[in-house]
Amino acid sequence: MMKRKAWKKYPDKDMRLFSFKDYMTFAKGELIEYITMALTELPKRKLARLAYNLTKAKLPRLRVTKRKALPKRKTKRKFSRKQLAAQRLFAKRARAGTLKRRRR
Repeated sequence: MMKRKAWKKYPDKDMRLFSFKDYMTFAKGELIEYITMALTELPKRKLARLAYNLTKAKLPRLRVTKRKALPKRKTKRKFSRKQLAAQRLFAKRARAGTLKRRRR
């Protein structure tokens, strides 16, 4: 059973959010009973996800090798009008599929 003095003002337990200190004053059995009551109301899918996450939390963490990030460019590149026009033309031809190799 829950402590009566804490619940006295609020007969419906869902009406008030207790602080962490309040929950720390409860006995372990009372907390387990409260949690069990809350879990019985959850749908099966959420319970299955909770069980999965509890199991996963016990497993050792996998170490992920991180790639070294490339240094960021300090200034933006500035292209001339001719270069921008050539890029647009190249992109246009690439979309159309009519790119031809240049002979030198």
